[in-house]
Amino acid sequence: MTVDFRRSGLLSRRSILGLLGAAPATAALSAAFPGSFRAEAAGSGQLNVYSWPDYFSTGNLEAYAKKSGVTPNITTYDSNETLFAKLNSPAGAGFDIVIPSSSWIKQLADKGLLQEIDHSKLNLASLDQDLLNRDYDPGNKYSIPKDWGLLGVVYDPEAVGGEIETWEDFFKAGEKPGVSGKVRLSDSGWETIGPELWLQGKDWNTATPDEIKAAGERLKAFAKHVKSFSGLDPNQVANGSIVLAQTNNGTARAAIGLNPKLKWVVPGPFSELWVDNYAIVKNAPNVDQAYDFLAYQLQPEVQLEETQYIGFPAALAGLKEKLPADTKNVDIIFGGKDLDFKKLTSFVVNPETIGTYLQVQAEIQAAAGG
Repeated sequence: MTVDFRRSGLLSRRSILGLLGAAPATAALSAAFPGSFRAEAAGSGQLNVYSWPDYFSTGNLEAYAKKSGVTPNITTYDSNETLFAKLNSPAGAGFDIVIPSSSWIKQLADKGLLQEIDHSKLNLASLDQDLLNRDYDPGNKYSIPKDWGLLGVVYDPEAVGGEIETWEDFFKAGEKPGVSGKVRLSDSGWETIGPELWLQGKDWNTATPDEIKAAGERLKAFAKHVKSFSGLDPNQVANGSIVLAQTNNGTARAAIGLNPKLKWVVPGPFSELWVDNYAIVKNAPNVDQAYDFLAYQLQPEVQLEETQYIGFPAALAGLKEKLPADTKNVDIIFGGKDLDFKKLTSFVVNPETIGTYLQVQAEIQAAAGG
C-alpha cells in the first residue's frame, strides 16, 4: 500500500468547499459516488467499519472473528474527502468505526459526525505518548491513533551533490543541473506550500490566505524543475528517473530497499506528522462491538502484526524494539534515528484557508505544465 496514492485529493476544489459548508444533497452525493455502499442496519453481532483499503492485517481480522464471533464488515474509501462526504449524508448511516487522518478529525467532529471516546473502555497506556494529545484532537476526545507517517524527502546524494538537511536545501538542490526535471512534489497544496511557510517561520495551520499565496509564489517559480506531482512509485527513485522527492517514510523505505545508495531525511525546521486514527461514528448502531474491536486492536501483539502488515508504524510505545531483529531499514519505518517529534506538525483542514491551498496548488501545477 502506498500512502501517497491514497492521500491524493480526488474531489474538485468546489466539491471540497461544498462539503465543508452545507451538507450536499443526496442526489449530488449519488452522482459523486456511484454505487456507494450503505452500511448494514443495526443488529446483534455486527460491526461496520469504513476504512482505507487493505488497512488491517488479515490474520488479525481472522483472529478477532474467531475470538468474538463477529466478522468485521469493512467497506473502503480512497480519500478523506470521500469519508467526510459519506458520513455527512444519509448514505453514512450504520457505520460504527472510521479511520480518518489527523487533518480531518476536527472537521468531522465539528460537523457532529463523531462521538466522544470513552477512555475508560480502552487501555491507552501502551500507546506512544508523542502521538497522544496532538493539536488536531486535544485530549484525544474523538480519536485514538492507529498508525502514522511523515512528510520527508528521499534522494540520490550523488545526483544532488550533497546532503539534504533543511527544506531550503531541498529547494536549492532541485534547481541544480541533473536534478531539475527529476523532482517530485506532493499533489497536496499544504504539503507543497508548507515547507516554504516553515522556512518563513509561519504555521501552516494559522497562515492567512495572503501568506499562503505569498509562499506559493516560490513554488510557482520552482515548478519548472518538477517532473511529477502524482503518487510516487519507489521504482522511479530507484532507477533514477526521479532523484529528489517529497514522500512518506513507507515509500522511501521501499525505494531504498531497491537502491541502497538513496537517502531519506525529514527536513527542518519543521515537517508533517500525519496520524490515521480510529474514531467511532456519532450514531454508531454497534457501539459495544466497536469498543470490543478497538480494545483488541490496541493489544501490543496485534499492533506489532499491524505494523508488519501495512508497513507503517502502529501507535504502540517501544514498537521499534519489538520488531524482528532482521527487519530491513527499520530506522526509516520510524522516520530516522534522530526524529524529533517537537519539530513535527499535523495539518488541520480549515474552511477559511483550505480553498486557498487548493487554488494555489492548482496554479503551481499549471506553472509546471501539469
